[in-house]
Parts: sequence; C-alpha cells; structure tokens
Amino acid sequence: MFVTIYYGDQKSLLVNPSCSVVNLLNSIKERCGYGDSDRVLDLSDETGLVLDLSSHKNDYASKYLASKGFYVLVEKRTITSPSNDPNESRLPQEVQYVPLLLRPNETFQGYKARVAERNMGRDEISQTSRNTASRGKRGRPRVRKSVVEAS
Repeated sequence: MFVTIYYGDQKSLLVNPSCSVVNLLNSIKERCGYGDSDRVLDLSDETGLVLDLSSHKNDYASKYLASKGFYVLVEKRTITSPSNDPNESRLPQEVQYVPLLLRPNETFQGYKARVAERNMGRDEISQTSRNTASRGKRGRPRVRKSVVEAS
C-alpha cells in the first residue's frame, strides 16, 4: 500500500501509510524539507478536503488514507484571537489550512481546500474521503476552521 503526497512546486513523495499517523507526518515533514520548522502539517485529498490527521496521531494512517490515493500537503495554522473580556479564560482560536503545493489547480482540477462540516455524519465523511470528523470536547475553546488559498 502506498499514497502520493504533492507539495512545493509540483513535487511528489511516495509514502507507505501502514504506520501511525504521528510517524507518517514526521516522515513527510522530514522528507519534504520542513523537519527543522515548527510547522504543523496535515493532508487534504485531491478535492481539497482536509483530513485533520493531527487529531488522530495514535491511529494507523491507513485508516484515513486510500491505497494509491493522491493527497496535498497542507500547513495547519492556529491563530489566537485577543479577547477584551478579563473573565474569559480561554481565548477563541481560528485554525487555517494552507496548501503547501504551489498552483494546486494545475495538478487537481477544481481543488479547493476546505474543512468538513461539523454536522456531517461520521459515515458520510468516511465514505467520501476515508476521513473521520474531529469532534470537539466540551470545555475546550471554540475553534473556527478556515482555509487560506496558496499563492
């Protein structure tokens, strides 16, 4: 089993997802030249749906990636919004996903990076991209997810 990861200026990387997500993402990070950075990496499928693998670090990556599938490397950026309310202990956060593939539409027609809707059922998501929706736990800060288009 293998999958192809696209990144940079139309570069590709062949990886074996028969390992834990954390090991796969660390290997991809090193092999794509981001090993010395603090970037948090994730993958999106060929339509742009972000897989949110970083929420499933201890699972096997093959659970979320289709054999011989094509994926785009994305960077997950967390932005904390300042709050004027001194009683608010948790700051609202926004998560942005930035494709690390230059001109992704040249490789994947119609590519538009996006995050799965929270109200979408688990079965619907796994059927469309072999992904599971990340579920926020009560008591955690609200997170708004968005996507920044590659330049």
